[in-house]
Amino acid sequence: MNLGRRNKVKAEGGMSSMTDLVFLLLIFFIILSTKVEHNVPVDLPQNSDLSPAQTNPPVVLGVSENSTYFFEDDLSASYSFEEMMPILEQKMGEHPEKTLKISADKVANYEAVFQVIALAKQREWKPALAYKP
Repeated sequence: MNLGRRNKVKAEGGMSSMTDLVFLLLIFFIILSTKVEHNVPVDLPQNSDLSPAQTNPPVVLGVSENSTYFFEDDLSASYSFEEMMPILEQKMGEHPEKTLKISADKVANYEAVFQVIALAKQREWKPALAYKP
């Protein structure tokens, strides 16, 4: 006596709908690639003898590994954040473009760097980070 089911359900999915989808996508991307404009105009900077960075260099503030600050023009003195703020504000007041280059040591505490960035954003200066190996 055979009591098993005669109509077993197959757990296989049909692949014909998947291949149809792949071919439709292939056709779509082929047609789309023929419509792409290959010559996109890009405004590149012109080579000149005196660039603006050479005529008016930014104020450079360094952050050492022990979270002290120093200025590029006076490497012998190091300052805490509170000591550095009035000196930086005076230097940035003399700088017409208000650009500040922040050069931090690789192992520096980056909370000190973020404090300077927040100060620059608050005073509407233009901060730029520089990697110092």
